[in-house]
Amino acid sequence: MPFSLKFKSKFFECAQEGEALKINLKNDWNYKLPAKIWKATQNLLSSNKFSKIVLNFKDVKEFDYAAALFLKNTLQNARKSYELINLTPHAQKIFDSINSEVNPKIKQIINSKPRGNPLSQIGKNLTAFFAGFCAFLNFMGEFLVKFGKIFMLKNIRVKEILAYFEDAGIKSVFIVCLTSFLIGIVLAYQGSSLLASFGATIIIVEMMGLLTLREIAPLIAAIIVAGRLASSFTAQIGVMKITEEIDAMKTMGFDPFKFLVLPRVIALIVAMPLIVFLADVSGILGEMVVMENYLNISFDSYLARFGQEVDIKHLYVGLFKAPFFGVVIAFIGCMRGFQIGGNTQSVGTYTTVSVVNAIFGVIMVDALFSIIFTQLGI
Repeated sequence: MPFSLKFKSKFFECAQEGEALKINLKNDWNYKLPAKIWKATQNLLSSNKFSKIVLNFKDVKEFDYAAALFLKNTLQNARKSYELINLTPHAQKIFDSINSEVNPKIKQIINSKPRGNPLSQIGKNLTAFFAGFCAFLNFMGEFLVKFGKIFMLKNIRVKEILAYFEDAGIKSVFIVCLTSFLIGIVLAYQGSSLLASFGATIIIVEMMGLLTLREIAPLIAAIIVAGRLASSFTAQIGVMKITEEIDAMKTMGFDPFKFLVLPRVIALIVAMPLIVFLADVSGILGEMVVMENYLNISFDSYLARFGQEVDIKHLYVGLFKAPFFGVVIAFIGCMRGFQIGGNTQSVGTYTTVSVVNAIFGVIMVDALFSIIFTQLGI
């Protein structure tokens, strides 16, 4: 209800001066002001009877940001001209700060990132690591229990295994062979340049052959397969989890491990030795091309020296590691897929994590085998 111009209170007095309304504010104008005073002031400032509002702050004792924001917003919404007179330096400073676009200090506080306690951050990281490690052990335990039954005839799903074998083996052959071939060229060029300075160019055959068969070709093949299939496995299982297909399988009495994990693991166990063997062949072929055109070592000479100097056990070492690489890749890809939550954003997050973890796992397994074989003299 509009207030009369004769309305008085301990907080303001009103007087009309022509077409202007003069309001003398008194006492404390802060966030503790009674609600009826806020309402009365809003009615006065919004009245259509006056074209101008004059606010007199002469008798104001205390003034804060809440009152300043209220008066400023109410006057702007009323779309009237207004004048503020007898402002104290404190009140003037408040109006200046709220009239600016953003107070620089406030803007700095808003844009600055909160500084966390270093010990608190360490605790959060340790908690997240422990939770992830427990999830890993849980999945590992279930995997080992189910993997023990992998050779039972009823657990071998031939159709799914062949499908994953095609994806892991046949569709990966070209990129693996091409990469291994190019790596072989690079190794041969760099190795020959280094050995030429010692006058021992000829030993590049056994050196590059041994390195390719034992380490380079198996590692390159495993990393490429990890990049292709770990992400694929994670995305496939993750989408099934989001669409609740895995829950439906459990409801119908089907074991997700038997239908989703074991076929992928078996397929990679079978496919990886074949992929590594083709990577060996491609890498050696790349080295032979460099020897023929750069060092004038013919194919026949290369193969003859290769057969004499490079022991067959080095080929077996690389092939022996291949199934373990396959298990690591399939295990990590499936584990991360089961960890995906109920939104599509987590698919991208865990797919990326899956690839990184799979590549790290492959390199770690390769390092462990290198240490073991070296200690055993193999």
